[in-house]
Amino acid sequence: MEITHKHLPNSRMQYTAELSALEVDEYYARALSALAKEIKISGFRPGKAPANLVRDNIKTEALREEAYTLAVQGTWSGIIKDLEHGPIQDPEVGVADFIENKPAKIEFEFDIRPEVTLKNVDKIKINDIKKDPIDDAQIDDVLNTLRKAHAKTVITLDKSKKGDKVEVDFVGSLKGVTKDKLTSKHFPVVIGEDSVIPGFAEELIGLKKNDIKKFSLDFPKDHFDKELAGQKIDFDVTVEEVYNVELPEIDDKLAHSFGHDKVEQLKAAVKEDLEHRAEEEKFYQYKASWLAEFEKCVKTELPISLVEAEVERAKGSWEEFLERRNLKADEWLARQKTTLEEMEKDWKKAATASVTIGLGLAKLATEKNKKLETNEEYQQFLDDLVKTTITKSKN
Repeated sequence: MEITHKHLPNSRMQYTAELSALEVDEYYARALSALAKEIKISGFRPGKAPANLVRDNIKTEALREEAYTLAVQGTWSGIIKDLEHGPIQDPEVGVADFIENKPAKIEFEFDIRPEVTLKNVDKIKINDIKKDPIDDAQIDDVLNTLRKAHAKTVITLDKSKKGDKVEVDFVGSLKGVTKDKLTSKHFPVVIGEDSVIPGFAEELIGLKKNDIKKFSLDFPKDHFDKELAGQKIDFDVTVEEVYNVELPEIDDKLAHSFGHDKVEQLKAAVKEDLEHRAEEEKFYQYKASWLAEFEKCVKTELPISLVEAEVERAKGSWEEFLERRNLKADEWLARQKTTLEEMEKDWKKAATASVTIGLGLAKLATEKNKKLETNEEYQQFLDDLVKTTITKSKN
C-alpha cells in the first residue's frame, strides 16, 4: 500500500492510500471470513462451510461493503499512527471503486490543529474606562422596583386610573379581519407603564369592571411586525377586573423585607450592589477590548470544522431560547428586524473570532506553562491577563 499526503487550505490534510489488487483481495477474504460466521448453511457449523458455499449465500453488495469497511479501518489505523498532528474531527472518506481483483484508491480528508503564532501580545494596551459615580436617582430607581415587587393589588369597582392594574379580554382586527396575535384573554395591563401595544393602556383609563370599549390605534411605522406596521388596528375590549395597586412606602418596614433594620441600610446595600455591578460591567468592557486586540495578535489558519461547530452551537442556543419561551422563529426574527441569513453571518463572524482567540489563548498558555483543563481555569487565566494589561496601561 502506498500512502501520500498533501496540505490543503484551512489547516486541512488529505491522505491518499493506493491499494494493489492483491491487497484489495485480502480485504475481501477477511470480509468473507467475518460474514461466514453469520451465515447458516445446512450441514455445516457456523464459520465451517467452504468459502464457495458461503459466497453463494452472501449478497455481492454486502460483501463489498464489509470489505470496504475493513479496508478503510485498516488504512486509517496505519495513517493515524504516523500523524504528527492528530485530526480534530473524524475524516471524510472517499472511495472511487472497491472491486475484487482491481486496485483501489481511498482518500481521507480531515482538519488538524493548526500552527499558531503570537505577535506583540505584551504590547496590548487598553484605554481606561471612566464611570460616573452612583447617584441618588439610580438608587431610587432600584427602590421603586423593590416597591413594585412588594405591591399589593386590591379589586375595586371604581373607574380605572393611572397606576391601576386592569385585566382585560380583547380582540384586535386589521381591515375587518380578526387576528389571533391581536387577541387575548385575562391580559394584565398597568396603566402608565410601557405597553406591548403603544397607546393601548391609555385607552383603558376611566373604565370599570364589565365595561366594553371599542377603539382604534395606529401602529408605529417601525413596529417589529411588518404586517401591522403603520396599520390602523381596531380593538374590542372587555374589562374583567380593575385593581388598585398599593405600593409600600420606602421606610424601615420595607427595609425589613430585605433583611435590614433601617431604610438607610437598605439604601446603602442598594448602592453597594450598584457599585459592584458597575465594576463588573467595567471589567467586562476591559475584557472585550483586550480580546479584540488579542485577536489581532493571533496568526493561524482556521479549520473550517471548528468554525462550523461554533456556529452550530450558537444556532442551537438560539433555538433553545425560542423553545423555552414558546416563541416562533419567524415572529422573533420579525420583532428583531433581522433574518436568519443575517444571524448566520453574525454567528460566523463571532465564531471566527472565538476560534481564533481560543487557539491563541491555548498557545499563550503553553508558552507560559499553564495547564488549562477546565473552563474555570481558562477564565481565570484570561482574567489575569486582562488585569495585568489594565495595570500596565495605567502606568
